[in-house]
Amino acid sequence: MDKLKESAIFRNGIKILFWLMFLTFFIYSFQSVINFEEISNSRRQESFIRVLTALSKPNLFEDEISREVAIKMRETVQIAFLATTISAILAIPFSFFCARPSSFVGHAFNFLLQPILVAIRAIHPLIFIIPILVLVGIGATAGVLALTVFSTAVLIGNFSEYAQQHHSLSWGALFKIHFPGLALRHFSVNILIATVIGFMGGGGIGFIIQQRINLLDYSNASVAIMACIIVIGGIDLLSRVVWRNIQNTAKVTRPE
Repeated sequence: MDKLKESAIFRNGIKILFWLMFLTFFIYSFQSVINFEEISNSRRQESFIRVLTALSKPNLFEDEISREVAIKMRETVQIAFLATTISAILAIPFSFFCARPSSFVGHAFNFLLQPILVAIRAIHPLIFIIPILVLVGIGATAGVLALTVFSTAVLIGNFSEYAQQHHSLSWGALFKIHFPGLALRHFSVNILIATVIGFMGGGGIGFIIQQRINLLDYSNASVAIMACIIVIGGIDLLSRVVWRNIQNTAKVTRPE
């Protein structure tokens, strides 16, 4: 009993120490990063209100900007769709070896692959796109390539982790239902990333947002921002519904 009490006291002490360190780092980071002087600057507050007011008045009925936004938003969705589909296809064979390695070769492959995946996931697609722009030039092709590299590493991790957590599911069920569902969940994230990539020349709606903001044309920039909110939000809700249905079927799925 004494050993059990000592063990419990030790675990509680570790927990208390962890939370104290967490709180200390939070307070230190808050004080060193947050600049209250800039936030309380009256000129900045006036500019903020002015920009926010302009953004709240989108030129929805201007045909030229609406047509341009529609075209570029479609391009962004296409970039994300291509990157997600290609990434899912590339991720499946890697996930097969990573998730449930049953041999020495499988374990060795997984051991060598994981550091590479961690390194890729640690680099934002905005970094990937810089050398890719040199290779293929400005446009949607660069956006697809940069997003595919990053998304493949992410989906390999997601697929592998899901397969490890659901040993009762056969590979057939994973390949046909669950992996596509996971890819669909990541689709809305890829649209968001594709939008940011557009700021760097990766094509799509990001270029319009950057261009209009640089010109201080906030009313037209607001049209592009609203398009992003509607499209990304709609696809995110759809993917959640589909994934919930997949999860419900997983509860009754049995190994083949």
